[in-house]
Amino acid sequence: MQTIVNVLKALSDETRLRILNLLYERELCVCDVMETLQITQTKASRHLCYLKNAGLAVDRKQAQWAYYSILRDERLKFLDSLVYDNLRSIEIYQKDIQNLNAWLQRKNM
Repeated sequence: MQTIVNVLKALSDETRLRILNLLYERELCVCDVMETLQITQTKASRHLCYLKNAGLAVDRKQAQWAYYSILRDERLKFLDSLVYDNLRSIEIYQKDIQNLNAWLQRKNM
């Protein structure tokens, strides 16, 4: 695991916290993050890469797509509390989950 300093640096950005919140729902491709948060592909990819490099997320490639998910590690258990007890009580993070679910429904039609 990367040092705790790198983890805390990764958590110091609101966009990365919003992405982390989404990744707690399910594995997502870059396009899912882009659509949900209404950010560019470059910005989504950069923040996902930052989370990956900090040891908070993992990726897998499928054809031209990159999919990201949360790295489950006992040493990162405090993230569960951060997301469920703190972020999910804030309106913007709740709205992000609603936007994700709406996007995934439209995408799967």
